[in-house]
Amino acid sequence: MMKKVAALSCALMLSAGTAGAGQRDMIASCYGMLKISAPKATLQREIFVVIDQTTPVDEPQRKALLQDVVTKLAPETAITVLTFSAFIGDRYADQSFSGMLDRIPTQDERDDIPKVKLKDLDRCLQAQQQFATTKVTEAITGGFGKPTDSIARSDILSTLKEISSNIIATSPARQKDVLLISDMLENSSITSFYAKNTVKMIDPKAELAKVSGTGDFGGARIFVAGAGSIVTAGKKQVETYRDPKTMDALEAFWREYFTRSNATVVVFGKPSLMGRF
Repeated sequence: MMKKVAALSCALMLSAGTAGAGQRDMIASCYGMLKISAPKATLQREIFVVIDQTTPVDEPQRKALLQDVVTKLAPETAITVLTFSAFIGDRYADQSFSGMLDRIPTQDERDDIPKVKLKDLDRCLQAQQQFATTKVTEAITGGFGKPTDSIARSDILSTLKEISSNIIATSPARQKDVLLISDMLENSSITSFYAKNTVKMIDPKAELAKVSGTGDFGGARIFVAGAGSIVTAGKKQVETYRDPKTMDALEAFWREYFTRSNATVVVFGKPSLMGRF
């Protein structure tokens, strides 16, 4: 049994290996591999994990966020992992993983599948779940950056506009959930939310007036983790104090931005989600 599951896992890896980065089919379909007529499927949910590589995320928080995501992997669920950073050198917006898990056949559908193929299908679906968990873990773990003082810019607004309209809004999923792991501190030619190595007190309305165009998240739900995270670089990394009123202003800006971008902020973690994804 375990040998067959392992063999199917290898087959899934080989099939998925033909899809390069940026493709949306990096999880091979068991129905296609086994030449079984696929049942009609509806993409119930797509999870988008968007990682700002300029944001410091400690190890306990990384593990908690990863656990939040992998426990949500289910049949008829798609997942896409994206990373972005300052547009310097090899740091840019990138889609590192994307794929969808097959639908589990109903009892009536199982009755129509030959017994030999049905056993292989059950094993393949099990292997597919394991494969997806492994690849998503690799993509998210590898997506966390190592923020340093050398990264001077953080183009969050322009990146969100690009990936929301070109990737998130185009998903046919009934429910779109975006886990945005970012300090949400814009530092670009548009504006800057920094002042003296800490979060600047902003006027949300004045800052929104500087934004020339918003994105389109296609009605997605937004879960922010890491908002306001600033770590002072050095031998000992110390997280700086964040004034509650300053953080409330930052949250107000982003809540209105996402509303204008056809999305709803469910949780604005300052910085932790506290298991609310």
